[in-house]
Amino acid sequence: MAFPGATKRSGSLGTILYNNLLNSGCASQSQKSCGLANAITSVGTISDIGLRLLPNLSFHGVRVQCINIGGGKGEIPDNKRLQISLQHIHGIGRSRSRQILNKLSIENKLARELTGRELYALREELNNYMCAHELNNQVSKDISRLMAIQCYRGIRHSQGLPCRGQRTHTNARTLKGKAIPVAGKKKA
Repeated sequence: MAFPGATKRSGSLGTILYNNLLNSGCASQSQKSCGLANAITSVGTISDIGLRLLPNLSFHGVRVQCINIGGGKGEIPDNKRLQISLQHIHGIGRSRSRQILNKLSIENKLARELTGRELYALREELNNYMCAHELNNQVSKDISRLMAIQCYRGIRHSQGLPCRGQRTHTNARTLKGKAIPVAGKKKA
């Protein structure tokens, strides 16, 4: 049974809630009178009711531990301080997270203690920076541009070799892959 209007972003929470209801036995077809099952299936999106039900439901060892920043920026862990948890977003480091918190004048508290206003302000501020998927797309575009113009760095990228002058006789195993033994070569 699918939730009407459930999005991919809220699908994991909806799946957990639905599986929890199935395990408890009140989401079966014969027991449609269960209030929780009717409430979940009648709601268009799971996110609003899911947030209200989180403190009340046990997930049998599964715990939701992240706050979704939104805008394709990803999630931050809620059990760490903001300065550290912002660094879990690709493209945000120590100095950038400190700069964001100072600009918004938010104290360095646990991420789960953020108010709705602070979370909204944080989302708006993160939209000013290129991070997460935007950054990955830009880097891949830059590398494909280098390969298209056939410059030295582009050729090295296409050959799968280091492009910043590192030695390749013995090292560079990350880019070259696992070493293949050559027959007839002596070991010294």
